[in-house]
Amino acid sequence: MQKNQEIISDLDFARLNVKDSYNQYKPEERNPSLINSIHINQEPRKYYCYRHRPDLVKERMADDLSHDELKKQISKLSPSEQESITHIFSLFSAANPQNRCIILQGILTQCCLTQLSFVSNHIKDLIRIDFIVALPSEISFKILSYLDAISLCHAAQVSKTWKYMADDDVVWHKLCEQHIDKKCYKCGWGLPLLEQKQKRSGKRSALNEMSTSSYSHVVTTCTSAADAHHPAKYLQHTSPVYSPSYTNPSSPNTSPYDSQDEMREFKRVRVSEDKTMPLYPDIPFITPEPQKTRPWKEVYSERLVVERNWRKGRYNVRTLKGHTDGILCLQFNEEYNLLITGSLDNTVCVWNLESGELIRILKGHTRCVQTLQFDNVKLITGSMDHTLKLWNYHTGQCVRTLEGHTDGVVSLHFDNRIVASGSADHTIKVWNFASSKCTTLRGHTSWVNCVVIYQKSQLLSCSDDQTIRIWDLITKSCIKVFDSQESHVASIQCIKPTVLCSVSKNPINTSFKDENQRSKCNDQDKIDEPIVISGSLDNTLKMWSLETGKCINTLFGHVEGVWSLAADKLRVVSGAYDKSVKIWDKDSGKCMHTLVGHGGPVNCVALGDTMIVSGSEDSEIKIWDFKN
Repeated sequence: MQKNQEIISDLDFARLNVKDSYNQYKPEERNPSLINSIHINQEPRKYYCYRHRPDLVKERMADDLSHDELKKQISKLSPSEQESITHIFSLFSAANPQNRCIILQGILTQCCLTQLSFVSNHIKDLIRIDFIVALPSEISFKILSYLDAISLCHAAQVSKTWKYMADDDVVWHKLCEQHIDKKCYKCGWGLPLLEQKQKRSGKRSALNEMSTSSYSHVVTTCTSAADAHHPAKYLQHTSPVYSPSYTNPSSPNTSPYDSQDEMREFKRVRVSEDKTMPLYPDIPFITPEPQKTRPWKEVYSERLVVERNWRKGRYNVRTLKGHTDGILCLQFNEEYNLLITGSLDNTVCVWNLESGELIRILKGHTRCVQTLQFDNVKLITGSMDHTLKLWNYHTGQCVRTLEGHTDGVVSLHFDNRIVASGSADHTIKVWNFASSKCTTLRGHTSWVNCVVIYQKSQLLSCSDDQTIRIWDLITKSCIKVFDSQESHVASIQCIKPTVLCSVSKNPINTSFKDENQRSKCNDQDKIDEPIVISGSLDNTLKMWSLETGKCINTLFGHVEGVWSLAADKLRVVSGAYDKSVKIWDKDSGKCMHTLVGHGGPVNCVALGDTMIVSGSEDSEIKIWDFKN
């Protein structure tokens, strides 16, 4: 018993009343520069156990109540009995810790069973230690960081001190790191990213217009279809293009890899030396507002509400009407509150995503707009009239037209200064604005339905010839064709590169000796495996390993052909000819929900953190909002 008490004392005692000789000097004699050289004379340190620490006594209201009750019981005794009991208390209080243990041991040996039972019941609450209060705050935060969100909320209800510790940003920031934009494989939950919407200032808008106008001096129109065999004639050599890339992850044809260096370059704003007037007089100088921060617990709670709506299938539906024929392609950007759609009516519509207001209609193509993609500067569209058009969608102006394909442009994707387009002429063209060159990739034997630039140096494509190919953009050659024995049995309409968490062959060492190597909640024995998801007219979706080209999983559920798909780190969304939109769990391949409401085949879908946007042959656009 004495040994256990000594161990507890070593853990819970706090050092108090240490006298510093620095305080003995008079104010005029103190020199801060000599503080470190002053000899500190210390009196013997006084240690207090957890129950008698002056800073913790006020935290234990139960001790005060039991002390008052004991006084009442003693007051009922005779004066002689009161005097003897008080004498015993004084002797015990004056004894040192070793003698106290001897006295208690002697008293316990003389107690009967009833008295021992009383002692056992009475000390249950007395020996409990509020470790969150007693331990240093760093250790308390470390302990709380191992709890899940529900346990942290329960901990915050224990006391004011626990609430202060359990609601701290240190704890909730770690919890957000483990769950936001990824799935925690310990609890099975993942939370959406929810990028904040930004109101574009006049300075940013002016920069966008200036950057867009630079394209008028760079991109030239391919003169004739006969020049298709001479790609060098497509683009004339001019000054380099300045095109900061911002690709929305909700776009079905957008690569998940962004150009961070270009974004940093775009964010730089040059001002004059006096710091008051802008370098360019047509761009107003705006002082940036200080960034506002929110508690991490609030950030987690906001995302948890949205994720619960995704899991339970709770959403609101809005319908946008403006096109006069079927919707073939779309992309939206929640941050900039924009939705752009292309249609069979040969037009492109720009919408306000939040209000559903039609901002402007872009006209210029002579046949249906089959594909599009935009960032914060430019919009590129592809049409069955054999051309690609570059637009300033802020003003509605068509900047340039790219010609070169001998048949309709079915798909396109750009990343920074490289644009790839797939056509019904069975070829893929790669337009490089930096080097002013255009390259033609040949290998498919039918329509190229989808192209995606992957990690800047590779290109993924799928075709009606039922194959998926990987191209090297440096050598301009096909480096892999996915396994034909496991391929779709009908034309492949869409592909989407993403990652899938799988079991690691060499699990990370999870010992607690090296804190830096100790894995987190969802990384203990998991690795992110790059995959490609494909949708086909054989009514299925397939997941392929990018490394091996083998089929990992096949998703069944649609009763007619799959025309489009979108994916993020948590889920997959597909639209099909059966007029439905399905939401799939990416890891398990299970169909979570089916969204029904379109009156025609669903030609295109896009996925965001809080919503799904789908376009159909019924000329309607539906927004499935899981946040509001």
